[in-house]
Amino acid sequence: MRSRINIGFFLSGLLLASAPALAQVKLDQSLTQLQKKVKMNKESTEFKEYILLVRLPANYGPDQAKAVREQWAGLLDKWKANGTYVTSFVYPNDGYLVKGPEKVTSHESIVSDNFKLVSNMILRAADYNAAQELAKLCPILPQGGMIEVKEIQPRTTTTEYVGTSALAKNKATIRNLYEGILNTGKLDLLKEIIAEDYTGTRGEKGPGGFAETVGSIRIAFPDIKWTVEDLMADGNKVIVRWSWKGTNKASFRGLPPSGKEVSDSAIAIYQFDGEKIVKAWIQSDKLGFLQQIGLVAPDIATPRAKK
Repeated sequence: MRSRINIGFFLSGLLLASAPALAQVKLDQSLTQLQKKVKMNKESTEFKEYILLVRLPANYGPDQAKAVREQWAGLLDKWKANGTYVTSFVYPNDGYLVKGPEKVTSHESIVSDNFKLVSNMILRAADYNAAQELAKLCPILPQGGMIEVKEIQPRTTTTEYVGTSALAKNKATIRNLYEGILNTGKLDLLKEIIAEDYTGTRGEKGPGGFAETVGSIRIAFPDIKWTVEDLMADGNKVIVRWSWKGTNKASFRGLPPSGKEVSDSAIAIYQFDGEKIVKAWIQSDKLGFLQQIGLVAPDIATPRAKK
């Protein structure tokens, strides 16, 4: 007969959890080593999100949860402090299962191989290996539990993706342009949002022209990363204020590589026809850009003192 595990002790025990002082010291040491290894940084945009699915033996009880309560608490505090932790929630003890062609409904939870899925945590990590190292720190493993690690596909938490209005769709398209295409280098996806009759700020045409312009930037700044700062829409136009950072490792529009880390910001306006972009205008800090790569003296705009 399947064991019933009270949700109360999971809420107070599993994700808030505890352990003897010696175990806590070992945990602190492991966390310190892990942080050095993956260079945790709460401001980093390089990290991906991973979900850790927590499974426990069906006969796991309150005494076992109590034994690791402080250890869990210390672990979560560390993860929250360094930006690793995103969120977590506990699955109810029982739910309603709807099964088979007959659509039979029963009030129970799934137990497979004497394990029950009890909770999950969403954490930020540099890659799968780093996410697995985080999972290895979970104190339920010595108690016979298991952790399944899965990468979460990019998602949005903003309201502009909600609803079916044209404004919402257009804003979502522009955010995806920067976060899902430009930042990932998947320029072949441009054809899905750039119209064939598109005209850019420098006269470039269609998805190919857009890709050529962005491609040259990505070659010159291979670690470039765009950030959408503000996003507004009105009528058939979307206005975006963005910034980017990257290291100048190759020539750019005839300028020699400086090897310097450069940042830039701009305001761009995109015009839509239906669901695709047909026109773009952009205003950026060209002088600041040239100063950063060393082509223009930093004090060129500083007025001379009167004699």
